[in-house]
Amino acid sequence: MTDPVIDMAAWHERLAELAAPDVTAAVVVQCDQVWLQPEFTAFRNEVEQALMTTQLRRGDRLSITRVILHNLPLTPDSGSRPPAVDRSFAEWHDRLSSTRVLLCPTGSSAAPRIHRLILRGDQSGADIPDMVELLKNGDWTDPHKAEQALRTVATAGATTPLTGYDMDFDGPFGDADPSIYM
Repeated sequence: MTDPVIDMAAWHERLAELAAPDVTAAVVVQCDQVWLQPEFTAFRNEVEQALMTTQLRRGDRLSITRVILHNLPLTPDSGSRPPAVDRSFAEWHDRLSSTRVLLCPTGSSAAPRIHRLILRGDQSGADIPDMVELLKNGDWTDPHKAEQALRTVATAGATTPLTGYDMDFDGPFGDADPSIYM
């Protein structure tokens, strides 16, 4: 894993700017594996809270496109990862999926669009840098980075959407009592 290039102060500043009425879109990329490290859990949760709160408050007036990893690369030396990283990865995906399903009605344009970047077996990380780029008054804060992320999302087979389809909301009585779905 490479040293993190995540400037927390810059992320806080950009996330605070999301609430401004002249911001109509954002591209958020969180593909560095540092997001899965225990010391980054609190900051990752802050980012999640800020994005979800802003998305719910701004609704259809703000379009957020997010990119996270679909799969984790194996470490080249040992071929495996610490189990804590895998647990953190699974927990993050579950939380994002369930938040989307529970807080955003199907088909709502206010629902966050989360794309999972598919890494090839030989890739050790994402080709796009982590970022929060904003579309303010029709101009991206960093047009090159934003276009790189949006081009990746638009490339067929490069990403897959994060949905709630893999979530198990049945609970203990789902099979025994189908009326819980009514």
